Amino acid sequence: MKIVILQPLETDISLYLKSEILKEHEIIEYKIKTTSKDEIIKRIDDADIVVSDNTPLNEDILSSNKNLKALFIAFSGLDHIDLKYCNKNNIEVFNASGYSTNAVAELTLMFILMSLRKYNELSYKNKLMGRELTNLNIGLIGMGNIAKEVLLLLKPFNNLKIFYYSLSPHKEIENECILYKSKEELLKESDIISLHIPLNENTNNFIDEKEFLLMKDNAILINTARGKIVSKSSLLKALDNKKISLYLSDVFEIEPPLDDDYDLLKYENVIITPHIGFYTKEAMEKRAKIIFDKLFMYISIKK
Repeated sequence: MKIVILQPLETDISLYLKSEILKEHEIIEYKIKTTSKDEIIKRIDDADIVVSDNTPLNEDILSSNKNLKALFIAFSGLDHIDLKYCNKNNIEVFNASGYSTNAVAELTLMFILMSLRKYNELSYKNKLMGRELTNLNIGLIGMGNIAKEVLLLLKPFNNLKIFYYSLSPHKEIENECILYKSKEELLKESDIISLHIPLNENTNNFIDEKEFLLMKDNAILINTARGKIVSKSSLLKALDNKKISLYLSDVFEIEPPLDDDYDLLKYENVIITPHIGFYTKEAMEKRAKIIFDKLFMYISIKK
């Protein structure tokens, strides 16, 4: 089989590529990332298997290769992959779910603390009074692995009330400080709201004008999930009207780099990072292991 490593995985994968299980297969590894549609099509030409990252792979790209049998996506979410086309054409898709749980949870905690100490307003010339994390209400929307890791990171802080909303309650995590709330209750009662849900047809614009109106006027909204979970037009309106005090985000409706005139860059009550939540040395090593373990198993089964 012809196996193409479409984009660099940003960690040393040489030992995986020397594995005995790959010995009989043609391996092509690209070490420079590309976003060019034409170049991507050229790279995956005639490949049986493609290993990629968060590079969008739509029908136009995938349909150029009639030989494609499987995609191994070194990323958690698959909203950048045309899954409908893959299903229709019997292309199996595997991801690296869970590789960045710790990394994204730690970024969430960083965002929480930055927001309370007014990081966006600080300079060496001014001295601003911040707030402590104790005695606040934290609202987590979603209760997957990342949100559960955030819970563990928040454990040392005293007198926190942590509210969570998910499609169903998780009784095993609940106590007097961790409480299940409806979506509406959580939005109304939380000082800080953090999003931890996947992007799909049910969560697109999950936070819209109605949701912003429910929030406290001094609420802080954190998004380390997916950009399109928050309605862009409603967010801009909430920021303009000071309906929330601060928006912190690592994700956008497009992948960075952002244009210099990107609208969110103009707001003082916004802190953004260029989608680096997943991007740690440990996470890159972990995702490579996950994806090659799955690749090796796939090849073994297909023999």
